[in-house]
Amino acid sequence: MVKDRLPELLAKHNGYQTEDRKKKCEETTFDTAFFEKVSFLSKTLDELKDHVSEVERIHRDILASPQTTPNLETRLEKLTKLIREKAFTVRAELKGVEETPSDKSTLLSSTRERIRTAQHAAITRQLIDIMSLYNRYQLDFRDKCKSSIRGKLIVAGSESSDEKIENILELKNPEIFTQAIMACTDAAKRSLSDIEARHADIIRLEKNIEELHDLFLTMALTVDSQSDLIDRIEDNVNKAANSVVQSKRKLSDAVTKQGKYRRRKLICIIILIVLALLAIITILSAIGLT
Repeated sequence: MVKDRLPELLAKHNGYQTEDRKKKCEETTFDTAFFEKVSFLSKTLDELKDHVSEVERIHRDILASPQTTPNLETRLEKLTKLIREKAFTVRAELKGVEETPSDKSTLLSSTRERIRTAQHAAITRQLIDIMSLYNRYQLDFRDKCKSSIRGKLIVAGSESSDEKIENILELKNPEIFTQAIMACTDAAKRSLSDIEARHADIIRLEKNIEELHDLFLTMALTVDSQSDLIDRIEDNVNKAANSVVQSKRKLSDAVTKQGKYRRRKLICIIILIVLALLAIITILSAIGLT
């Protein structure tokens, strides 16, 4: 007796359909989650850019002020903390995207992977550009703080050499720095508060630069590793574009040739019909004469 395998085949078919639906659902979820993350990172980078611009404005205001500016100093500290936190948040999110497993078994999956890689590289480079600008502002502010302290000591009548002043500025301990300033001149003592404030700025800036050093190094290595991949993606895109152009040209040539072939075929058919008619007429004429 033949076994009825219809239920088994239907169950297997339904299983395939369920698997396909599950896979499509997972792919849709991934796409949505990925682009939501890209949107979040873009928004965070815009905020970072605004914070860095504000830091540069505060630097100018501090240097332009003849006295210490506690409000500006407090705001600067808050911005410094915010920038550091957001920069490391973006870096952590990028690392998560980088480590997400991917399936390149299909053309669609491969396309998704290229999109993800391109987005990752673009955000990474944008973060590096913003943080490089921030680092430049900090270095510029540090140099101007040093120049300000040096100028105040010179105006105060300090007879210390440039080398000695530079050594004083390099002191990390605030108490030792204060003692060194007190040993200069009475006029320098009167400017002590402002000089100490600028020195505190220098110490804070150098500490912040050191903290961000690892971030810069990691991001630079990431960009270097991605450069070849991005170049390959761009090359593949260009090849694909050229292939499309060539395909269109070949298709156009094929259509033209097909049109010519049809016309020739039609002409041949007409000629054959005419020849057939002539043959029939000739035969009929011959029969009639006979």
